[in-house]
Amino acid sequence: MQNVWIIAALTTGLVGSLHCVGMCGPLAMALPVGRLPRSQRVLAMGLYHVGRITAYSGLGLLVGTIGQGLLLAGLQRSVSIAGGLFLLIWVLFQHGKLTGLSLNGGRSWVTKPMSRFLQSPNLKTFTGLGFLNGLLPCGFLYVALTGAITTGSAATGAFYMALFGLGTVPALLLVRFVPTFFPVNLRRRFTVLMPVITIALAFLLLVRGFYPSTVIDQTGHEVPICHGKGVKN
Repeated sequence: MQNVWIIAALTTGLVGSLHCVGMCGPLAMALPVGRLPRSQRVLAMGLYHVGRITAYSGLGLLVGTIGQGLLLAGLQRSVSIAGGLFLLIWVLFQHGKLTGLSLNGGRSWVTKPMSRFLQSPNLKTFTGLGFLNGLLPCGFLYVALTGAITTGSAATGAFYMALFGLGTVPALLLVRFVPTFFPVNLRRRFTVLMPVITIALAFLLLVRGFYPSTVIDQTGHEVPICHGKGVKN
């Protein structure tokens, strides 16, 4: 995994964690940790976040596999450009410049089992809550998945999304155990960072598509342009 993608994944996760404080913070606060024995509370929160990161990694594996197939088909540059354009258009839709696009529908298949898990808290249900939370439609999830699909590898896509998930953990732990650290008004202000990081990643993908630093060899692997011959996308 190239350093630029490690940085992109971590940055998206870290900024996404601030966004999650505003959007997912109420869910973190609603977790029935207090209904568990004291000896299990820290472990339960750990399992909750492990479940989330596992879900993110699974999604990364899925889109990374798709990206790998597109890479072998010689479409990596096209996918990168399409991903950048998608993020730019999505920002316009989400912030009122355009209307009609919604990617947040169809949540009931996730929220219904989550409600059942909340009513019967134990270590297993906390893991399930985390996994289902990782599948909830979320703006920054789409941003991260767009980056993951352009990695062109199933394993790298999963790793990319795992880094994204790890980046969201610190703020969610703080809002759960030190709620005064993130007052409600401050949480809402974090959402303004979302279009900034989205646009930054969009331009990164566009630059990668229009000005590639690598070519693809016959096996589908990236080779720096300064080394040998390859097959361009």
